[in-house]
Amino acid sequence: MPFRSDSKPVIWAFSASRLRKVVESAAPLFAERAEVRVFDRSFEDALATARSLTDADERVDAFVAAGSNGAYLRDHAPVPVALVDVSTTDALQALAHARTLGRRIGVVNFRRALPGLERWKDLLRGVQIEQRAYATPEEARAAVAELAAQGYEVVVGPGPACEVAEAAGLKSVLLYSFECVCETIERAIEMAQVVRAERERREQLAGVIAHVDEAVAAVDASERIVFVNPGFERLVGARSAELVGKRLSAVAPELGLSRVLETGTPELRSFQKLGARSLVVSRIPVRRHGALTGAVLTGQDSRTLLRVDRDLRSELRPRRFIARYELAGIVGASAALRTARGLAERYASTEGTVLITGESGTGKEMFAQGIHNASRRRERPFVAINCAAFPEALLESELFGYEEGAFTGSRRGGRAGLFEAAHTGTIFLDEVGDVPITLQTRLLRVLQERQVLRLGSNDPTPVDVRVVAATNRDLKREIARGAFREDLYYRLNILPINVPPLRGRRGDVTPIAEALLRDALQRHGVPDVLPRALAVVLPWLEGYAWPGNVRELENVLERVAVLYSHYGGTARRVSPEDLRAVLPELFQPADGRVAGDLRTARGAEEAAVIQRVLGECGGNVTEAARRLGVGRSTVYRKLRARA
Repeated sequence: MPFRSDSKPVIWAFSASRLRKVVESAAPLFAERAEVRVFDRSFEDALATARSLTDADERVDAFVAAGSNGAYLRDHAPVPVALVDVSTTDALQALAHARTLGRRIGVVNFRRALPGLERWKDLLRGVQIEQRAYATPEEARAAVAELAAQGYEVVVGPGPACEVAEAAGLKSVLLYSFECVCETIERAIEMAQVVRAERERREQLAGVIAHVDEAVAAVDASERIVFVNPGFERLVGARSAELVGKRLSAVAPELGLSRVLETGTPELRSFQKLGARSLVVSRIPVRRHGALTGAVLTGQDSRTLLRVDRDLRSELRPRRFIARYELAGIVGASAALRTARGLAERYASTEGTVLITGESGTGKEMFAQGIHNASRRRERPFVAINCAAFPEALLESELFGYEEGAFTGSRRGGRAGLFEAAHTGTIFLDEVGDVPITLQTRLLRVLQERQVLRLGSNDPTPVDVRVVAATNRDLKREIARGAFREDLYYRLNILPINVPPLRGRRGDVTPIAEALLRDALQRHGVPDVLPRALAVVLPWLEGYAWPGNVRELENVLERVAVLYSHYGGTARRVSPEDLRAVLPELFQPADGRVAGDLRTARGAEEAAVIQRVLGECGGNVTEAARRLGVGRSTVYRKLRARA
């Protein structure tokens, strides 16, 4: 990647021999492109200098060195090393210069002889050339001493060989040329650019991973740690500086990556014990150009994952304080239902407290939600609580909230109650007739003052809420027996609505059943059978008293949908025996109920009841009349009237 003018690569060159002067003369040529620093150091001294400066956070991108010095640094230095290498031209120039100093020339080179020297002898006629290679300073001194003993006059080689030769009284020629040094510095700059680009990429990645909650550790192919993030430091209780360079299996055997490095197969989301902690761990091999170069370990505390899962479920589930139903969506066209719905529509435009009465299962909460959604508070919270579902102590804290330390087990910082949660919106007090008498006084005060006093607090909190309450109890009867406060009743019963039972509006059974069955069949994947299913079950539905009201009807139709989904929506006809198996309540003997149904039914509804019972009795009019609680003549008369 291109470098900015204010961010030039930093190149350090190490040499304690004649090469240093050549590098110093070449360095100014690169001043505009790189910062080249030359150190008079070799071997351990050079490495110690490099480490001391890098430990002091002085940035270096590449080293330049030659011969044994370069080989040592390359094996031990923390940055790439550009080695000064000898080209054919360099060697010929050095030999040509040496021929002017003597006719017997010894070439003493680091680790290898100069290739192709035999071919060059024709160009250097009259010159005797002998080669030696060395790996250590001692070997260099021995090679020079041997050449001197054999009468050689000139030594050609790297700086250390030249210095040994001159100390032995021989002449010397440096094997490295100025051009060779310039090419090496050029190569070092290219290395630095690659190193800087890679370092910047690593630092960016490390900056991202440092903010990841998971523990992350990366190792090389030998399982030595090359990177850890703060999460991993916390996991094993050690700093990065203490971990990098060590084998992961030695640091934490349970988290080792040796198996993944052997097999190259990832191991994802496995459970792992680390001391007393349970982790979810993934081990992933890392490849570069197809070769396995290392592996990465990620680990997360299982308790954290459980919290995340809980939070996601909470976030993804329908919001708690939302009203889903509209008044227009309440199905039914009977006069009683139209009256209730009309009252709800009128009351929605006001701010008065609404009291919805009616039997269980008639849809009182649908009316409450519909009133909220038709009011000016529709964009604000709709908070519902079933007052019968909580014990007294818990109901009080749910409604009014509490301060920290109000009771044993209370949440740190306290907790707002549902009245506060409903601020600017609507609170729906379902089954308000079940509020304990001891709490009714507090509830009355909130309704009067529009202020909430949390448990354990002396400072009231103002609230702006619309109150809608509902009950299936006869509150006047509850007042008479001392179970409900009369003043609370009148505070609630400002705008009353009575939702009629389903048996009192039989004309609504068919449209409600159609809507509910359509939804149920859709959920069970057989929506196309709706017309056929309705035709089969409606006669039985219309003749039933529905003591559980719409809620019971919904449950019955859910079973019908399950029955049809069992047959996969095929054309198989559902028989009365099939229905009897899943809807036993519709086929129970009269024992007063069927007769009551017949007494409350009218017109076509009477005929439907009679036809249903006749079907159950196999057409036996006598048995049907007995079940219906009427005479045979009444059965015939009513059937003829509808014929």
